[in-house]
Amino acid sequence: MNDENSRRNAPSQLTRRQFLSHSAGGLTASLLLLKQTGSLAFAMHPGGEDAQLPPAKYELRFDEKLCAGCAYCEIACAQYHAGHADITACRNRFVLKPVLTFTGLSALSANAPGHPQALSTAHFAEFSENEFCHQCASPECLDACPENAITVSPQTGARLVNQSLCVGCGECVDACPYGMIHLDENTETAVKCDLCGGDPQCAAWCPTGAISYHKL
Repeated sequence: MNDENSRRNAPSQLTRRQFLSHSAGGLTASLLLLKQTGSLAFAMHPGGEDAQLPPAKYELRFDEKLCAGCAYCEIACAQYHAGHADITACRNRFVLKPVLTFTGLSALSANAPGHPQALSTAHFAEFSENEFCHQCASPECLDACPENAITVSPQTGARLVNQSLCVGCGECVDACPYGMIHLDENTETAVKCDLCGGDPQCAAWCPTGAISYHKL
């Protein structure tokens, strides 16, 4: 594999207001670029039992020992895909585990009123778990979809859900053994990680480099 360094440009002291402002700007720029270049073109592939797809070109990786539990990854994903910071719209599975104690409190609550100790002095180890879409070569979701709505990005090789074909039946959700697809309650269609068109926001906004993006 030839690794590409993750884009780690988020400043360590970024405020919530700055983060949301920059995220919204990035979303607008990305949508304009997609409109001009058509970079979200779909490659159609027939489904059916044991259907095969071209291999993915990129993948996301996670180093739990670097995770600080800041939730920037979840907010960035939700902001990019749904236009708001509600982390329930996040498309990957992030499980924050405050297993450390800090003056009797979990590390996540160390900065609560009355407990001003700096969170930066805590030592994070095996703090979180994360799972991304596996971008399977023979996806169960593709086999299960009755509308052939599971497609492939020519740019990244990511397995996508063609929203114009998806009828929201939920067959792909039930079929995925990793729980990486869910139904969007607003659009009533299936959604999953799409690698943000080649610029995954979870990796771009991770301030510690716990999430990285790699070429395969």
